[in-house]
Amino acid sequence: MPNFPEPSGPYSVGCSDVLSKLGEDRCFFRLFYPACIEETSKKTHWLPSTEYSYNSWIFRCFTSSARINAVMNADLDNRVNGMPVVVFSHGDDLCRNDHSHTCIELASKGMLVASVEHGDRSAKATYYLQEDANDNTKYKKIWIPYIRLKDKRPSDHEIRNKQVRRRALECNTALEHIEEINNGTFKGVANEINFVQFKGKVDVEKAAVMGHSFGGATAVAAFTKVTKFKVGVALDAWMPVLDKEQYQDVADKPFLFINSFKDFQTPETIASMRNLDGDTFGIDAERKIVTIKDSHHLTQIDLTLLAKWSWFTRMCELHGPVDPHKLTKANDDLIAGFIGKHLGLDFGAELDEVVKKHEQCILVGSNVAVNEEVIKSQKDELRSTASQ
Repeated sequence: MPNFPEPSGPYSVGCSDVLSKLGEDRCFFRLFYPACIEETSKKTHWLPSTEYSYNSWIFRCFTSSARINAVMNADLDNRVNGMPVVVFSHGDDLCRNDHSHTCIELASKGMLVASVEHGDRSAKATYYLQEDANDNTKYKKIWIPYIRLKDKRPSDHEIRNKQVRRRALECNTALEHIEEINNGTFKGVANEINFVQFKGKVDVEKAAVMGHSFGGATAVAAFTKVTKFKVGVALDAWMPVLDKEQYQDVADKPFLFINSFKDFQTPETIASMRNLDGDTFGIDAERKIVTIKDSHHLTQIDLTLLAKWSWFTRMCELHGPVDPHKLTKANDDLIAGFIGKHLGLDFGAELDEVVKKHEQCILVGSNVAVNEEVIKSQKDELRSTASQ
C-alpha cells in the first residue's frame, strides 16, 4: 500500500465532494474537515474514478490501491468551532485529489479546506452535471476535456491568462459557498453530506488561498484587494500566466512562495515573484520566497508519496536523494506555520523558526540567480503603470 504520512494534527479528517449547481459554470471542490471517525471506517480512494487515470492502465495499477487519510462523508467533529478556511488550487493537468496530503494535514489541525477542481480545461479530468433527459430525478456527468497547450505562441499566453482569471474567480466562489454553508443557505446539487452540521462552525474571516504550479499563480490572481483571503501561499508557482495588471491588484497582505530546487524556476519566474516584494508598492506585509532543497516541481504533490520505494519516485524525478517524507514534512511546516501565524492560530510559527527546524531542507530565498537591476526596472514599470 502507498505510504501516505499520518497527519500531525489532533483531529481525524473527513472529506466530501461539493458541487454548487447543474451546468458547466458550476463550482466544484473537495471539502476536507475535522471529523469523527470510527475505527471500522474505510479510508477514501485517492483516485476518484478511472477517468482521472490519464487512460493509462499503468497509472491505474500504480494508484488503484492508494487510500488517503480521510473518510468520505464522515460526520464533522463537534468539538470544532470557528474553523479557519483554506482554498486550494491544483496545477495544470492535475485535479482536486492531487494535493490530498497537504489538505488533510491542514484539516487535521482544525481547518476547513476546499480543494477546487477547475472547469477551465486545465484539470486532467473533471465534469459537470445535467439532468437526465429520461429521468429528471437523476443526473448525467458531462466530462470536460483537458486542453493541452505548448505555451510557445502569444495566443497560448492569452488562453492561459483567461484560464488563470477564471480559476481565481472559482477560488473566490468556493469561499463564497463556504460562507453559505456556514450560514446554512447553501443548496448545491447531488451532494452526499449533511451541511447542517457545518452551520455556524466556520470563520470565513480567517481565510487563506494557496495552490501549486498553475494553482500557485491562481493563488496570486485570487489574492486581490477586494478578496476576503487574508494570507496566500504558492507552491512552485508558474508565473508567466499572469499579467502586469494582476501584480498591481495584489492585496496588502502576507504571501509566501515555496519553490522547488530543480527543473522549473528560471530567472524570469523568480523576477516575477519579486514583483510582490513589499518595496514594489510600499507595503509592510510579510512577503518571502523559500526553496525546498533537493526538490523537483512534483515533489509537492501526492505522487511523491504514492510508492513505498523512494528509489522509484526518485527515478521518476519527483525528488532527489533525500527521503521525500522529510521534504514533505518541511513543506507542511512551512505552510501551516505561515498560514497559522497570519490567521492568529495556535500552530502558527515564525518563518525563521521553521527554517531553523528544517535547516537541512530549506533555503531562504531562491537558488536561481537574478539580475537585481532587471527586477528594479520591472518594479519601476509596475509602479509607473499603476499610477497612470
